[in-house]
Amino acid sequence: MPQTVAPMPCFADTTARRQRVLVVAGELGDLKSVTALLSERFTLSFATDGLGGVQRAQGQRPDLILMDTCLPGVVDGLVACRLLKADALTADIPLLFVSGLTEPNDRVRGLEVGAVDYICKPLWPAEVLARVHVHLPGPAAPAPTSPDPEGAFVEAAKALIDAQLSSLPCADELAREVGVAARRLCDMFRQHTGMTLQAYISEQRIRASLRLLERTSMSINAVAYEVGFRTPGNFSTAFRTRTGMTPLAWRRQRTLNY
Repeated sequence: MPQTVAPMPCFADTTARRQRVLVVAGELGDLKSVTALLSERFTLSFATDGLGGVQRAQGQRPDLILMDTCLPGVVDGLVACRLLKADALTADIPLLFVSGLTEPNDRVRGLEVGAVDYICKPLWPAEVLARVHVHLPGPAAPAPTSPDPEGAFVEAAKALIDAQLSSLPCADELAREVGVAARRLCDMFRQHTGMTLQAYISEQRIRASLRLLERTSMSINAVAYEVGFRTPGNFSTAFRTRTGMTPLAWRRQRTLNY
């Protein structure tokens, strides 16, 4: 009788991928005890400035980012976080700040730009490890595509514009807030939106005013200042140019339609 050959047993691959943590700090030696502990459990990568951290995060898409707030160059930790949260490729990656800036306002600013945690120096490695474990996500979702990494600068600027319409800084200051030169930001707006930076701001102000005119009982003057126009006259002129009617006429028309 022919011998029956038993099938080879199948063994499942039980080797789990080590989660990846990106560490961004100007002086990596200051985090030596922390990174030594983290390296026992995670695969670490490093960057020593904010822009390098953004680019490395876009390229590697780590599971978590540990970033110092004070980084060399134009793109500090706060700007880098803002850029990462504006990019679909990196927006969902939890970012933890470590910082020697320990005042309450410093911590609030860090959380406002999108960090999930803010750890004050001096660091206790076991505490950092515990906080990393708290914020690490589950299995990673498929990475979205990012056709143009520079789009993060535009999206970050858009978010700032929407949040600060009533008291928007000048173009130079807005550009500094997202870590890029003003002229370059203007060029990127033309490329990504087909509009100049100023035209985009004007359009957002008119759109915001439409919502306020329709959904609130604010006076025309109050709406003008709320969306960032210097005078009600400037608002009326811009509104008429955009819609073909005055703000008051537009509001009355919407009221009649309801």
